[in-house]
Amino acid sequence: METLLRLQVYGFCLVVIVILWFSGDRRKTTRLEIETRLFRALLLSIGSMLLIDSILWLLIGNPGSLVRTGILVFSALYYIVHTLPIGFFILYADYLIFGNTAHFRRLAIPLSIVEAILAIIAIVSIFTGSFFTVDPGNHYVRGNLLPVLIIAQYVLIVCALCLVAFNRKRLKRRVFITLLTNPVPTLIAGIIQLRFYGLILIWPVATLYLIISFSNIENRRSKTDYLTGTANRRSLDEELERRIELVKSGKTLCGLLLDIDDFKAINDRFGHEAGDRALEDVAGILLSSVRVKDHVARMGGDEFVVLFDFMEPRAVEELVHRIETAVENLNASRRRPYRISLSIGRSVYRQEDGGSASDFLSALDADMYARKKNR
Repeated sequence: METLLRLQVYGFCLVVIVILWFSGDRRKTTRLEIETRLFRALLLSIGSMLLIDSILWLLIGNPGSLVRTGILVFSALYYIVHTLPIGFFILYADYLIFGNTAHFRRLAIPLSIVEAILAIIAIVSIFTGSFFTVDPGNHYVRGNLLPVLIIAQYVLIVCALCLVAFNRKRLKRRVFITLLTNPVPTLIAGIIQLRFYGLILIWPVATLYLIISFSNIENRRSKTDYLTGTANRRSLDEELERRIELVKSGKTLCGLLLDIDDFKAINDRFGHEAGDRALEDVAGILLSSVRVKDHVARMGGDEFVVLFDFMEPRAVEELVHRIETAVENLNASRRRPYRISLSIGRSVYRQEDGGSASDFLSALDADMYARKKNR
């Protein structure tokens, strides 16, 4: 009865993972493509765990030397794969926090070493019984060194929790909460399952996290410009309306509107692919120049909008200076066959004026073209 219940739960989780694997928008975007790959690695590792564990429960307790060999082999596979979901989650969280592939690649080295050590012990356990062994009745028995694996995994879970908690200021609130829904419930489920052997908690909890993460990825994708990885016009409109409402409760709202000077000339001379690279370069500069809570969106064509909440003229000009300095550094690097220059309009939303979102964008547009004309 226990085996049947477990197989039903695992089967449901596997069906959910298969649906998630084949669902969603497959279009590539600069940032979301890497995030999606890491998420799919999570899917694959958890799906593998569920499949291996299901096979083990089908084999355990049945007679025969062939069954015994199968239990030993699949038990080793179980412990080889067991730590992978935690490792992939840490890499996934690290990328969402820092948005830097080089950063999580460095992190992947110590994680790979830990995984390799545990994998070697799991393989050796077939002969030594370190992590597990099989009794004469072909039942699984925990080995003397299993606490080493358990401690290693709990250390990794705590590391994941600390990674998310210590970098919460780098994350938007929704992403922060989503990331916390993995290590905290997994830690609790693991403790309960360790205390009451046979409970089915960890992998259903992990599958639930996958559903939440998938929902957030698709939500961000629907509001992300497919080329540049910034927010799209739909997201801009929603965010601008939200921030205008916040102004009524005492918040402030300021914005920049930027366009690339002579963008058409870049397309005409170097081709549309070069134009796409120019848009990606500008988007990358903007995203790296602002704070996490600021909003960067591609309004359309070669125009970008940045929304933020500080209004001091000095702070606004410091942001503009950071952007222009980054553009100058890109031009000086000669990585591109073209030079980029930007026209940047500024505007402040004032509650007493009672303007709409379109009025605010019009004010930004007017200031940008006035500055472009003066140049």
